[in-house]
Amino acid sequence: MALPALSFRTKLILAMTLLVVGVALGTLLITRSIIEQSSMEAFQDRFRTEIRVYTEKREAKLQPFKDSLLKISRNPRLIALLGEVEAAAPDQDQVDIVYQASRDIFRLDLPIWRGVNPLRSIRATGARTGRQSSELAGSPTNHPWSGAGWRQEVQPPVLLLDARGRVLWPSRLEEVALKPRGLERVQRFLSAIGTAAIQSGRQQTGYLAPAEEDGSFLLREVICTPIIDQIEKRTNGAMLCFVPVSDQELGGFQNAPPETARHPIISGILVEDDFYSGTIPPELQETLVVRVGSELRRHGRVSDKLVLEVEGDPRQVFCQRINSDADFPAAYQVTLYSLSDYLGKLGRLKTNLALAVGVAFVGALGLSWLLSHGLVVPIRQLVDGTTEIERGNYNIKVPVRSRDEIGQLTASFNTMAEGLVQKEKFRSLLNLVSDKKVAEELLTNPAALGGELREVSVLFCDIRGFTSLTQGRPPAEVIEMLNEHMTILTRVVYEHNGIVDKFVGDLIMAVFGAPRATPEDTWNAAHCARRMIEERDQLNLVSRHHIQVGIGLATGQAVAGCMGSSDRLNYTVLGERVNLAARLCSQAGRMEVVIDAATEERLRDCAVTTPLPPLKLKGFSDPVPAFKLLKIQPRPGLNHTPS
Repeated sequence: MALPALSFRTKLILAMTLLVVGVALGTLLITRSIIEQSSMEAFQDRFRTEIRVYTEKREAKLQPFKDSLLKISRNPRLIALLGEVEAAAPDQDQVDIVYQASRDIFRLDLPIWRGVNPLRSIRATGARTGRQSSELAGSPTNHPWSGAGWRQEVQPPVLLLDARGRVLWPSRLEEVALKPRGLERVQRFLSAIGTAAIQSGRQQTGYLAPAEEDGSFLLREVICTPIIDQIEKRTNGAMLCFVPVSDQELGGFQNAPPETARHPIISGILVEDDFYSGTIPPELQETLVVRVGSELRRHGRVSDKLVLEVEGDPRQVFCQRINSDADFPAAYQVTLYSLSDYLGKLGRLKTNLALAVGVAFVGALGLSWLLSHGLVVPIRQLVDGTTEIERGNYNIKVPVRSRDEIGQLTASFNTMAEGLVQKEKFRSLLNLVSDKKVAEELLTNPAALGGELREVSVLFCDIRGFTSLTQGRPPAEVIEMLNEHMTILTRVVYEHNGIVDKFVGDLIMAVFGAPRATPEDTWNAAHCARRMIEERDQLNLVSRHHIQVGIGLATGQAVAGCMGSSDRLNYTVLGERVNLAARLCSQAGRMEVVIDAATEERLRDCAVTTPLPPLKLKGFSDPVPAFKLLKIQPRPGLNHTPS
């Protein structure tokens, strides 16, 4: 089923509406992209700033411990004691002697750690075991998310390693302030870390989380310091110092923007599929361990599209590694920024744009209607004008309503219509002074009217006794009589596809076969001749002018074309057949048709003729055979009316 054609006004309104909506949607998408990009860049800048702040705090906290450990590593007594521990399986007594001797060194030179709320794994809350925080061993308020903080002042525990990177375990672990469960969990890392530090000869730091008595895992920064004998130029062992990590270090984003007061930035540290944070709820920590751990394992990074909800607040997740020592487990700082303000701005932007689109839509409809009205009215008038011209009314004139292109088009249309009026006048005049078919050929294909040899049938029709008939009559009456007579004969010629070559006084000359030929030109010429006799007989019954005619018809080759001077041309045919037709016309009696032998031969199967005695004609040396055409029958296969 074909769709109905849309009007110009509808198309214009649709185009304007689609343009406005498209521009509005494009603006929305571009603006949203810009806001997303700028918001993401702002979040990333904040995250980098927080990482920098955390790193600065971390370095400031660890530096006294690092300096003290470097000082202790140069203690001659400790170097000497470790140098004596060289056996494949160190004697426990030797190890205990080393710890007893180093106890005073550590007590004097190692600083005290002072902090609030050391970071513990979510396993300390019972989130994975189903236990409540208050059921855990130790203080019932040991956990930041329980609503009460606690302050601690401790000297960080220290473990010693021999020159081969093996951990030297004292008989009583409480001497190093570590619990057996914690050592079992991290033992696989201790030797590797110590060996790497001994081989590199430099201090290294990283993160580990030994288990505590209460079952929690306290996150500690481990400082591994090699003990080097400067005299012997060899490394006798290493020290592992376990410094707790406080939630003060993560919550210290000093330059947080004002909007974060309503939606604070929350952070934590991810180590070995355990999350440590004093600000992120345990259930969300579980989710972060799964989601962040999965993306890190698959892609080595966390996508910028990771968004989690915290108590109904959507938050963007950022993650970055904070330790570069490959010998320690990878540690990542994970920070969550609230998207509420961003989404609020985006929502307000959408609302404002929707209002703007609505206003623009209404304005576009109004403007489109006004523009379409100014365009459609003159266009409709132009369409009506062209319809009138198609009907042949060239006197149409469309009013010019503006000075724009439509106005120029209207003016051009009016000029064109005036030109068509002139051309129609010329065409009508040309049709009056020349045959219509010749005139059409001249207009459409002037080159085809050059001189050429054609097969034609030429007819001459002359009034018998014209001189006596017009003698004594006024000129106006003579012209009236001739016009009446020639009008009837001309119509008959046109009805038989002939052309009127010329009028010579009372004589009319018609040609069949030029400038356009048909297979029935000879039959048409003969039938035309008989019809002329019949029409003249009918006219004599009603007209006050009684006229009798004689007709001559000849067929053969003749030269056809426009002939005359450079200023005036006339389309005609010339040749012996033309002269013959004129001579036969002069020999025809009243209301008779005389044809030549060539015509009679072509009409033999459909014409009734009577032979005449050979005629002696002017311009012809030999007598010319001729025939009187009595009747013309329809040609077989054609539906003609007999005459």
